[in-house]
Amino acid sequence: MVSTLLTVMLSLAAGVLPAGNAPSPQVVFVCEHGAAKSLIATAYFNKLAAERGLAARATFRGVDPQDALSVRAVAGLKADGFDIPAERPTAIAAADVGAATHIFAIGCVLPAGAAQSGKASSWNDVPDDQGYGPMRDAIVRHVRALVDSLQ
Repeated sequence: MVSTLLTVMLSLAAGVLPAGNAPSPQVVFVCEHGAAKSLIATAYFNKLAAERGLAARATFRGVDPQDALSVRAVAGLKADGFDIPAERPTAIAAADVGAATHIFAIGCVLPAGAAQSGKASSWNDVPDDQGYGPMRDAIVRHVRALVDSLQ
């Protein structure tokens, strides 16, 4: 009883909501600049997870973050009906790796700590030179498969 309570308290302190005795999946999407691909993946993942009643949530990060969100990604997400987060691109940090249950590198190379965490996978087939639509479509295919695997 005490160890279960302690586990729940530690999970809550870490921002992870328990589902049964296991922490809810926390997904970190990472792209080079933390401004487009990871943002799109996060928006679609959080929407699909919520629609399916999953407690899992995602956030977006970059390897070498730029100062602002991608204008092209923001315009595309707005056209798709998404609200745009107020957050700015942020570098993936040790705290992100520690809290994550899954880390996805989208067309980038993760820092060693994230890459060697045992939580990382890569989506290297997402185009970045064909416009928003093809990039979004490739990301959404991956996100749907991920959400399916978490159900």
